[in-house]
Amino acid sequence: MNQLSTRELLYLEDSSKLFESIQKTCNHAMQECADPQVKNLIQSMSGPHRQWIQSSASMVSGRTTMQ
Repeated sequence: MNQLSTRELLYLEDSSKLFESIQKTCNHAMQECADPQVKNLIQSMSGPHRQWIQSSASMVSGRTTMQ
């Protein structure tokens, strides 16, 4: 994989923070929600966000240690 520029790393870091915020919102909504169908919908939406968080965070942490 090519080396990422500082700008690209910053973008990934910002995206990672955004996804973490979305995940926290989803978790809070699941705790407050009483409707099981809505809870299932929120859970299905939070899964892909969790994957993005992990992959973007690993890219940033892996690249920043290389520079």
